[in-house]
Amino acid sequence: MNIQHLMALNGDNAKLLEEIYQKYKENPANVTGDWAIFFHQLENEGNPPSNGTAGASIVPATGSPSYKTPPSGPQMGGKLSLSAMGVLNILNAYRRQGHLAANLDPLGINQPNRSFIETKLRELSQEDLDMIVDERTSGPGLGAVPLKEVLQWYEQTYCGSIGSEQYYLVDDEEREWLQIKMETTANSEPVSHNTRLRLFRKLFEADYFENFLARKYVGKKRFSLEGGETFIPMMDTLVQEAGRSELEHIVMGMAHRGRLNVLVNIIDKPASQIFAEFEENVDTSLDYADVKYHLRYSNTLKTESGREVKLSLAFNPSHLEAVNPVVTGSVRARQLLKNDTNRTRFMPLLIHGDAAFAGQGVVSETLNLMNLEGYDVGGTFHVVVNNQIGFTTLPNESRSTLYATDLAKGFQIPIFHVNGDDPEAAYRTMKLCLEYRQKFHKDVIIDLICYRRLGHNETDEPAFTQPYMYNIIKKHPKVINSYEKFLLEHTDVNKSELENIKKEAKEYLEDSFNETKKQKIKIKVDTMKGVWANYSKDPLDSQPATQILAEQEEKILHAITNTPDNFTPNSKLVKLLDTRKKMGKGEIPIDWGFAEAMSFGSILENGFHIRVSGQDSQRGTFSHRHAVLVDSNNGETYIPLNHISEKQGLFEIVNASLSEYSVLGFEYGYSLSDPSALVIWEAQFGDFANTAQVIFDQFISSSEVKWQRFSGLVVLLPHGYEGQGPEHSSARLERMLQLCANDNIQVCNCTTPAQYFHLLRRQILRSYRKPLMIMSPKSLLRHPKATSALDELMKKAFQEVLDDAEAAKAAKKVKRVLFCSGKVYYDLLEEKEKGKRSDVAIIRIEQLYPFPLERTKELIEQYKTANELYWVQEEPHNQGAWFFIKDIFDEMYKTRNALTFIGRKEYPSPAAGHVKVHQRQQKEVVELAFQ
Repeated sequence: MNIQHLMALNGDNAKLLEEIYQKYKENPANVTGDWAIFFHQLENEGNPPSNGTAGASIVPATGSPSYKTPPSGPQMGGKLSLSAMGVLNILNAYRRQGHLAANLDPLGINQPNRSFIETKLRELSQEDLDMIVDERTSGPGLGAVPLKEVLQWYEQTYCGSIGSEQYYLVDDEEREWLQIKMETTANSEPVSHNTRLRLFRKLFEADYFENFLARKYVGKKRFSLEGGETFIPMMDTLVQEAGRSELEHIVMGMAHRGRLNVLVNIIDKPASQIFAEFEENVDTSLDYADVKYHLRYSNTLKTESGREVKLSLAFNPSHLEAVNPVVTGSVRARQLLKNDTNRTRFMPLLIHGDAAFAGQGVVSETLNLMNLEGYDVGGTFHVVVNNQIGFTTLPNESRSTLYATDLAKGFQIPIFHVNGDDPEAAYRTMKLCLEYRQKFHKDVIIDLICYRRLGHNETDEPAFTQPYMYNIIKKHPKVINSYEKFLLEHTDVNKSELENIKKEAKEYLEDSFNETKKQKIKIKVDTMKGVWANYSKDPLDSQPATQILAEQEEKILHAITNTPDNFTPNSKLVKLLDTRKKMGKGEIPIDWGFAEAMSFGSILENGFHIRVSGQDSQRGTFSHRHAVLVDSNNGETYIPLNHISEKQGLFEIVNASLSEYSVLGFEYGYSLSDPSALVIWEAQFGDFANTAQVIFDQFISSSEVKWQRFSGLVVLLPHGYEGQGPEHSSARLERMLQLCANDNIQVCNCTTPAQYFHLLRRQILRSYRKPLMIMSPKSLLRHPKATSALDELMKKAFQEVLDDAEAAKAAKKVKRVLFCSGKVYYDLLEEKEKGKRSDVAIIRIEQLYPFPLERTKELIEQYKTANELYWVQEEPHNQGAWFFIKDIFDEMYKTRNALTFIGRKEYPSPAAGHVKVHQRQQKEVVELAFQ
């Protein structure tokens, strides 16, 4: 009985109560489960609701647990008593807050809080306890039994080793399904003999693996799972249950704690490979790779059901939760590639630490994506390996909530807390949660509450800061020992069965260790397989042909400038479509929006899939794209680029959550799993990319050298100084360039629509994949000179450097060469034309990295009469591309100061905050370039 029912019993709500009751009489399924139970109980007592009813309640009391006669109170027609409302009130107390009374902490430091439950129980008399409770009220499977047996059943269900938080779920079906599942077995479903042996096997393997590494590699960091070994049999349960469901592939993300254990004992990575990594058996001439507890691995396992399940553990840096959106994005791509429309065959699994889950903002940012149309993956499975400590920080020092998982409640995610010393409870919970995910296609969380037997790493001394906790841990028995004792004393498992399991586990590790030593096993790098098999690992010198045919242009033009007959676009967009028709006919120059639409269309028409996301990507922050049209009469949408031809690729463009960190991570993960798709993330303003810096640093720029993982992700970062202030000017070009090395990424700053057109096509048509960072324009979207001729799309290709066409005609007259990149070119061009300066050449570096060194040398040679070389930028001296460019020129000329800087002076902020100041500074920069 919930508060809704209690309020309805008030006489003022008699009419409402009669209406609900009438629905129930027509069909009990017309009302929620609680109402159905309530009315069924009343009818059994012969008292259907009537006008003027009043509610009865149990008055709470304080003090130690005791039973006494409840005070008298108003009753329904003289019959409504504890049996109808009071019992449901007590049972719902278990459902709602029984988790507080559950036995969850294996160390016993955090004791169960039974105050809420005891408040309900102490009001009961012996007569109440002996009262027979109707089978509809007692719960599924109990039948008509005394109340005391019902309470004992609910104690076992909600206050044992499993604490469930599901009462707050708004969806009645989900909440009641979970309650029925748990109450049917009292969360104590019988565990078979063979299952117990399997749980023991995985538990022993987890424990012995850590002990083995500790003996063989003394003092080496391994980030032990000791204290949380139950995680391994729980994960094994997930794999086995996946084999009995539709699941085919689980993509996992986890930090370093217990990672080696998972690799060997869950994903079946050969232990010899782990030992080779400890031995560092690697070709020292290679400078790639990461520490062993960051590496990825993938394997296909045959389960007991006979079905195969693939497991992929994603690489992960030490930014503990940064991998979350990467994994979910990867799964989204796989679901599309494999036509998993129900999202039941591919599932993301994220494994968290308690301190990281509560403290890292990317966790909540990624959770927020779960129900968004462009990011739905059918539910992410979460496991928190809760050590009840961070590095040296206790829970009360690191979070403001009772549980580490509390932030997830706001997302309507059911949470199950499990005592890490109870492997069978973990087994039951895992089965229930996977079934829930597959049925309701939603996230679910298991909070495995355990402890960390050692310090943060194996050389750390935890007793320095937590002496009390670690005194308890030293005396606390290992879970493998307590479970073995339970099996031998309380089940039909015999000692010889357990000893055989131990013997096999020990022999495997010993044999693998000897194999590593004798055969000198080398570290293997798993790369360029599956969907990546047809791509080259090394960049090729040749450039793909990016021009399009006239008939292809006509087909795309028709698609992007026409709407269905019954579709009414905004009147201003009608004008936009007409303008684009003129551009497509060559009547007027093409602008940025048209070039992008044509580039997208040609890529789609070639059969490639395109995915674009960003806060305002459908319209475009600066209203230039309008990829999705909205009917002015009914709000229906139309995507012109999805109507080019029958065999075209899918165009997916998503207005994203205002979260640069998680959304960029998601798109990066997507690009890893589908290299044949053009995946684009667009920042609302380029400056906002700084909140996603972890993804740039730890994944996009370094994944190739650390993990041999490639990506063709395109990032659009609006950049340019137009007097819009510090946060709307700079995409922090200097940071992007600082990340450049070994041809890892591409950084471009285009100045014409045609250049942008060819750059996007080059990105998808190449036989290899490298991330592409584009400093995309703002004012240039509509700048009268930032246009191109239509035939440039059909004749030319992307040029990494653009020469000054006018200056080149009389190169010998040129005395000064201005090198620049991006929007500032048009300011310089205007000044040059105004002053009729034929002695100045303006060269645009369209691709800053990899730097086009040979072409730049050719142009310098072309203007060899020039004795002044300048780099001109809008950004302050300590920002932008200056220091990157300076180093290149100094190396080119083997001397310092080969190139002179022109730009704003050093400044701690990207730009001035007032338009007048900006205009003065911009004028000074441009004038100085021609003095």
